[in-house]
Amino acid sequence: MFHVIVIAVGKIRNSYFTEAMDEYLKRMKPFAKVEIIEVPAIPFKTEGEIGRAKEKEGEALREALSKRTGRIFILDEGGREVDSSGFHKLVSESNEPLLLIIGGTAGLSDSLKKEYSTLSLSRLTLPHELARVVLVEQLYRAVTMGQKRNKYHY
Repeated sequence: MFHVIVIAVGKIRNSYFTEAMDEYLKRMKPFAKVEIIEVPAIPFKTEGEIGRAKEKEGEALREALSKRTGRIFILDEGGREVDSSGFHKLVSESNEPLLLIIGGTAGLSDSLKKEYSTLSLSRLTLPHELARVVLVEQLYRAVTMGQKRNKYHY
């Protein structure tokens, strides 16, 4: 069984994003163990505060990562692009847990992006809440590829 841990900055505030994410998480239960861990978002009001917020969020992400082992990937629009089949290979190529990191409103600190491999869900910049929904849908697609029952990807 696949084991995926999504560590994300901030909470999902809009119920329609939560409902969509919960639906894919429910569908995935027979195929994968998925954990969603949220670290606090750091508020900022000015451009000058963005760097400080990203660094503090990065510290919280590192703390959450320090308690887990596995393959770690940062999700960033500048990361390596993979198609759904490539994402399936990435998810299924190891028995180690897969840890996927999603930044908050301001994105991720440069130091964190340099420390870990990056993947892109899209070259478009997605709101972090929508990125979580897209990620969970793609995880569902990836873990059900090759399944005879519950065929989702054709």
